[in-house]
Amino acid sequence: MTAIRRNPREPWVIGARHRLATGAPLEHLDDLVRIVLLTGPNERLHRPGFGAGLGASTLFEPLSTDLAATVSARARGSLTDVLGDRLEVVELRVTAEDTTLSATVVYRPKPAGDTRTVTMTLPAAAL
Repeated sequence: MTAIRRNPREPWVIGARHRLATGAPLEHLDDLVRIVLLTGPNERLHRPGFGAGLGASTLFEPLSTDLAATVSARARGSLTDVLGDRLEVVELRVTAEDTTLSATVVYRPKPAGDTRTVTMTLPAAAL
């Protein structure tokens, strides 16, 4: 019988038995994609180019198509650079609407797998 490999949830969470919560490998990949999306540029000391900047770094930025394009370019670059050995980005959409900034990442786990979708919607300052 083959055991299913469990990975720690990202960001780390304490589970029901007061231990580090775990998830299936595909859930772990979803968590890693969310971390890349939420991490701002220059937030990681030794990896200044890491992160899409969808989180706190864009919270007070004026909402515009330019901001969406910048986040999209950063996200594609960071996902390819950091997780390129684990997944292939099929589609990446970042939209700025009303008072929200939304990102949808459609990816395919490597070496082969069905496509998965991660969507994040965050409030932004609409000026």
